[in-house]
Amino acid sequence: MINIFVAFDDKDESLGDYFEDCKNHLLSFLEECSELVNKNPHEISSTCCNSAYLDIMMPKYKPNPFIFIAYSHGNERALCCGDNSYIEKNVNAHHFENSLFYTTACSAGKELGEDLISKGCLAFIGYKSEINVYKQKEKMEITKNCCNSGIIAFLSSDITIYEAYKKMENYYTQQIDKLEEFKDMLFAACLREARDALVFFGNRGLRKKSYFI
Repeated sequence: MINIFVAFDDKDESLGDYFEDCKNHLLSFLEECSELVNKNPHEISSTCCNSAYLDIMMPKYKPNPFIFIAYSHGNERALCCGDNSYIEKNVNAHHFENSLFYTTACSAGKELGEDLISKGCLAFIGYKSEINVYKQKEKMEITKNCCNSGIIAFLSSDITIYEAYKKMENYYTQQIDKLEEFKDMLFAACLREARDALVFFGNRGLRKKSYFI
């Protein structure tokens, strides 16, 4: 069974509802994969999105491999919840040894991603620069589906994590093409910036069945 941790900043003033919606979308999918995934994914809400909580919890699961997914704000060096960094370069990246780390946080792929890999993380998918989320409902839905497309592709088929990453890029491109067809050039440009900000680090050959199960 795959152990999955999902961190989400549901209390954020601007995007809390969006982060929680991304989490709920993922969990709905995971319910359909119950034969592969631990029946109770570990949810880490805003209350527990802090380094002290992770310092206590994460060592309990070593050395077993796991998947860590994070929906929150971020910067080049850290994932953030409120005014605090809960995962930070050169501070607590070592907790994610033997993990697949997947995050939608802005800019975390700039420095944090490679630091995680240097501390033993198996693979990282994230964004190297800022990405925008439109608050109009239909656009948020498209962005959410794009952001989750990589991890869902990985868990729903027997492909490598790098193949899932490429499928994520392709999914973005499909949505961009549709938007351009309907002349929504501004939102298409927004998604193009997000697609082009995607980064992958780590073991390209990683498969869920050969390692996590």
